[in-house]
Amino acid sequence: MHGRLRLPLRILLWASVALLGLLLALSLFITLFDWNHLRPWFNRQSSALLQRDIRIDGDMQLSLTRGPASESAATRYLPRLRLTARDVFIGNTGWSHSGPFLARAAFVDLSFAPLSLLHKHWLITDLKVQQAQITMERSADRRKNWRFSDRKYPLWSFDIQRLEFDRAQIRYVDGVLDADLRADTTPLSNAPGAVSKNDTPEFAVKFDLSGSYRGGAVSGKGEAGQLLDLLNEQALYPVRATGTVGKARASVDGMLTNPHRLISLNLKLTLAGDSLADLYPITDVLLPATGAFDTSGQLSATRIDEDGKYWDWHYRTFAGRIGQSDIAGDARYLQRAPRPMLEATIHSERLLLNDLAPSVGAGQQAGKSGKTGANQKDGPAKRGDDKALPGKQFNPEKWGALDADVKFTAKKIERPRSFPLQDISTGIRLQDKVLTLAPLKFAMADGAVTGNLALDGRKPEIQAQLKLAARHLQIRKLFPTLESMQASFGEVNGDAALSGSGNSVARMLATANGDISAVISQGSISKFILEAAGLNVADAIFAKMFDDKQVHLNCAISDFKVEHGRADIRRFMMDTDDAVVEVSGHIDLARELLDLEVHPQTRGVRLLSLRTPLYARGSFSHPDIGAHKGPLIAKAGAAAALALVAPVAAVIPLINMGTSQASDCPAILARAQAVRAAPGNARAVPD
Repeated sequence: MHGRLRLPLRILLWASVALLGLLLALSLFITLFDWNHLRPWFNRQSSALLQRDIRIDGDMQLSLTRGPASESAATRYLPRLRLTARDVFIGNTGWSHSGPFLARAAFVDLSFAPLSLLHKHWLITDLKVQQAQITMERSADRRKNWRFSDRKYPLWSFDIQRLEFDRAQIRYVDGVLDADLRADTTPLSNAPGAVSKNDTPEFAVKFDLSGSYRGGAVSGKGEAGQLLDLLNEQALYPVRATGTVGKARASVDGMLTNPHRLISLNLKLTLAGDSLADLYPITDVLLPATGAFDTSGQLSATRIDEDGKYWDWHYRTFAGRIGQSDIAGDARYLQRAPRPMLEATIHSERLLLNDLAPSVGAGQQAGKSGKTGANQKDGPAKRGDDKALPGKQFNPEKWGALDADVKFTAKKIERPRSFPLQDISTGIRLQDKVLTLAPLKFAMADGAVTGNLALDGRKPEIQAQLKLAARHLQIRKLFPTLESMQASFGEVNGDAALSGSGNSVARMLATANGDISAVISQGSISKFILEAAGLNVADAIFAKMFDDKQVHLNCAISDFKVEHGRADIRRFMMDTDDAVVEVSGHIDLARELLDLEVHPQTRGVRLLSLRTPLYARGSFSHPDIGAHKGPLIAKAGAAAALALVAPVAAVIPLINMGTSQASDCPAILARAQAVRAAPGNARAVPD
């Protein structure tokens, strides 16, 4: 029986000895063999397997090793192979335009577990790389050059447990985003492990960034996490960077989730630049040309489709300035088909219109410089320098880039040389190239204005419609810089309904049709203004030098009919205790010309009055305002003739006895109020 037991033991013993001998011989072979003899075979087999050019052009050696002392005993002594190679080259795909290689390195030292290869898994326990260069590319059809198979789930997988490098030059080319970025990366001298003691990812590398994004130059520098975390699923990858993108300056600080196949991000974002329009190449969001700006907020994004084509972006609790104006709010940018959607809530305590001047500026400015903004065409440069209406061209072609729903409020909007607007609120909507501001509400001159604006950009020329209703505007607040008006009182109520077409404000008004009307209720107005307008020389000089008394205003009404850019006066009258002033004529908005006649009629006696019909002619920029010479010459001739007879009688032709009768202001105001109250009627004064 003992003999029968010894035989299997001897067989097992000899088998073990043979296996150990084989392992020893294999170890000696692996260690002593010059693996450079197999380098051509290795290059061919690797290239055939991965279907791209794989080469080791320098020395190649294979040896046995074991894990570092930091590993547990159970894994430290498992057999591992160590491959060292110089001048390693991994070629690019056939469709790539980014260069000949995906990766190359001057020296590679890697250790891997050979047993895992039986499961088609390459477990790399240690990887050391010197002078690495990596070129990653995503094509316009979303192919990736770092994928070695078209299969959704490749047959082979890999894992890298530890990585050391001295320097890595990483280039990323993206045909979808039109980006070509380069990062020169080096490890931080005090870089920790992949995760710190409090499980918060730490910065491990620093980088210098350069390249281009959508045609704009990119430059910057920053810090990031472990490079290995770029390959880990569900990893939180920290990044912190500052730099410039095109004309904008930016800084980010936060986390990327699963950067290998990015699914979300959460970053503190700060942006600054010379104009919001400079952000269009970066964000693909149409923004107006403005003054210098800066803003800071929390940017988050989540991928909402499998391919990463559509994202949901949020810019929360941002605050900043445009020029001297403040802005704050929340914004959401949802990528979707057929157009992305912009939703925002924006508030400003104080907004200066000058800060938005490039987007609402007059055409003569563009004409002088010969330059146009990002959203301009060549139209303004063709306008004459004497044009007063804004001639800057809007470009409705870009309105189809997105839809928008923006709620805007502001405490105050300050305008140059004019009264401010207060308590502004409106909803700004852009849908299929149709831009609307509705409802539009704001306070001005202690009154209120409501209305809506619609701009339809679906045709080559924008179709515009405007409706406004002004209520209880105080006269003295309408002229804040005119000292003579500060003691006046009374209120203005008015309505406007206009439609026109064109790609500038000037062109829209030049083709406008509609009605404009206003009425002033009882109040008072500066006597000097009235007397100076009527050429009552003595009273005007007396009022200016001694006391500018207020004249009781019974009423004032104005009613314009606008057709094809010509505003004809249907009724324009101002009734005071001293005079009634009638105005007739028209205003040519297309040619920016005035042709008005002013007919003052005096109540009471006026000494040294040169009262005569007045006129206002010429262009908006250079109006010619004066008195008709015929009546003046007649009065002057009569005064000269009488002076030859009796010098005292020479003043008789200059005395105006007054012939005006009282107007029926109560009836006029009642009819105007009834017209304003009628549904859908914008006119304040009937024919």
